Amino acid sequence: MPLSDHPTIRFLQELVRAESLSGQEEAAAGLVERTWRDLGFEDVHTDRLGNVLARRGSRRSGLRVLFDAHLDVVPATSPQEWRFPPFSGELSDGRVWGRGAADTKASLAAMTFALAGLSADDLAGEVYLSASLGEEVLEGAAFSAVLEAVQPDLVIIGEPSDCRLGIAQRGRARLAFTVSGKAAHSSAPEAGQNAIENAAALIERIANLPLPTHPLLGQGLMTAIQVQSQPYPSLSTTPYRCEVVYDRRLMPGETISGLLEEYTRHLADLSNWQVVIPEEGFTTYTGVELRQPDFHPAWALDPASAWVGRAVEALRSAGLPGETFAVPYCTNGSASGGERGIPTLVFGPGSIHQAHRVDEAIEVDEVLRGERGYRGLMSALGKMG
Repeated sequence: MPLSDHPTIRFLQELVRAESLSGQEEAAAGLVERTWRDLGFEDVHTDRLGNVLARRGSRRSGLRVLFDAHLDVVPATSPQEWRFPPFSGELSDGRVWGRGAADTKASLAAMTFALAGLSADDLAGEVYLSASLGEEVLEGAAFSAVLEAVQPDLVIIGEPSDCRLGIAQRGRARLAFTVSGKAAHSSAPEAGQNAIENAAALIERIANLPLPTHPLLGQGLMTAIQVQSQPYPSLSTTPYRCEVVYDRRLMPGETISGLLEEYTRHLADLSNWQVVIPEEGFTTYTGVELRQPDFHPAWALDPASAWVGRAVEALRSAGLPGETFAVPYCTNGSASGGERGIPTLVFGPGSIHQAHRVDEAIEVDEVLRGERGYRGLMSALGKMG
């Protein structure tokens, strides 16, 4: 069969062409809903936020297993530098090219046709699919509605993992430190208190604070990503305020209250500062506003757990290595594994190094490897009841 006629690859091309920036996923969601209906999936619907859901049952009792891939993509920067137009879905040199091809529309296409290729006799329990929204701007916020509706026993997050099995995932938090000072004329700085200089002392202290470690995920990270002083622009005035924003990569067990208390305790001898985890939000294409603290917890499964063992066995039966790893980036799994404690795995075709870059692309062979892997997971994981 020519690659251009392969249903999985054709669907992936159509998904890439359905431009779906965060909050603008309507066209892609409509394509998914129509495709899932045409494939005969059950209970296909779009929820009030705009997530698309579907189900397939079986003749055998078992567990509820949910497979999710997010629909939204980041903007296509520097489009003039792309080999093909960013939303062309071009098939060339054995790859599908375009924004979202790897992150995560390949996962969505592969899991769709993996499920379509299985009979009711191949399954146990119920397999659910979700095409979720807004992950690129606020991980887990829209996906939480899917979790509430499905109440799954196990979640598989479709993200580019090189067809390896992710069994743990770092979390993410945004911390905003505000440092106060007193404005003065810059020709007489001794009359004031320079907030930038105060912030420099805070930054130095934070750089030397210990960070938690985890046997699978390694060490947490605390990276300064933004500094802004006031007044801005300044005309011969020392700043009275300076905000330093950090990206903190989290380890399992860290909480909002624990994180804020940690810095309050370690920096108690410094004055005129405060720290918050700000709220972030977005409006879905259906008009629903979602807001929550920009805190997305980490999670981990025991490598010796039954879930991991059965998933590894399923992937090996599908001709894949069954290799496990710890996911260094943040995913919708923060909502399932981190917030709700639902056993969660990450699996999908493609490399995270293709995500968010110019000339994002994914190999056709890799997409089809992912489809085999999803088919194996769908066949095996519902039977664990």
